[in-house]
Amino acid sequence: MLIKTICKLIFAMALLCSPAWAQSESDSLSLGAPLNLPKIGEPYLAEKFGDWSLQCIRTKDANDPCEMNQLLLNAEGQPMSEVSLFRLPQGQGAIAGANVIVPLETLLTTPIIISFDEETRKQYPYTFCNSVGCVARIGLTENEVSLLKKGAVAKITVVHISRPNQPITFDMSLKGFTAAYNKTTVIGQ
Repeated sequence: MLIKTICKLIFAMALLCSPAWAQSESDSLSLGAPLNLPKIGEPYLAEKFGDWSLQCIRTKDANDPCEMNQLLLNAEGQPMSEVSLFRLPQGQGAIAGANVIVPLETLLTTPIIISFDEETRKQYPYTFCNSVGCVARIGLTENEVSLLKKGAVAKITVVHISRPNQPITFDMSLKGFTAAYNKTTVIGQ
């Protein structure tokens, strides 16, 4: 009985390895497709860490500079802000920098406020506006980055021009912040 079973297995293996079977199966084999790599100077999504994306720009030497990004939504799921964060060289007051983009029609005379935790809140002026939105370019100290690494959420507050007495506050998730921060490139070296 055992010999009969072994013989059947050998016969089946021989059929699978026969040129006729191999020929018919080669028609269904994938030959793959070339990867559509970004061109030199083009941005690409390198990795995702929790709620943060690591976005890089392809360079000739493959030493691609990367920054971390997050699109912030309000309670209704509408985009409220985009944050791009990068590390800075040592020896400055700030160890990281960020561009915080908010929608047009934000009241520019009221600075953007970032609450790092219950006790640490800072306000930042807007630097410029373009067709995408208004930008606050901010520096982050070692203590502020440390708070972001330890926290679960930071709060951002802006004021819309149509409701100057009703500030709008929304969350910036810190899930994945530390892992993404550790992969960002030091800009300006």
